[in-house]
Amino acid sequence: MANAILAFPRRQTHFPSDTTPELPPASEADTTIPTQQLWRRLPADAFGEPERAALCDLLAAARPFGVEHWQEALAGDDAAAVAMALKLCGIDVLDTYRHDVVLSMLLWHALKGSPAAKTTLAFTLDRRRYLGEDVEALTRSWRGPSRAEIRRAAVQALVEALS
Repeated sequence: MANAILAFPRRQTHFPSDTTPELPPASEADTTIPTQQLWRRLPADAFGEPERAALCDLLAAARPFGVEHWQEALAGDDAAAVAMALKLCGIDVLDTYRHDVVLSMLLWHALKGSPAAKTTLAFTLDRRRYLGEDVEALTRSWRGPSRAEIRRAAVQALVEALS
């Protein structure tokens, strides 16, 4: 099925040099979770160097068929990664290989620190509850503090500054 989803031959075998992190070979990664499913199985703080290397290898080799903005996202544009993910957020595609690859690209941007990618990843993970999955802790790991928590901290900082 992967051959039907991915467009071959590969045109680019690695990330542009300015976006490629120095990582160990993916063979050291934990193989109990398929690389394309890391985005929906591991919380934000569980990504080590082996998982990042496996993710980079996956994205360097993948060419999802019919996905707009792939090259821009591969070049480091986090807005393109968010656009790809939002176009594929329907319930009917949540468990497809193509969706996993696109969300893996979003994961790569989230791991690089993109707030938009983190928020979109949390949103997409939250939609997996429609599949009967308990994703609350996983979603929370990517979402970060809620607006109420941010507001509360801002008010507390203001009160301390005025005291």
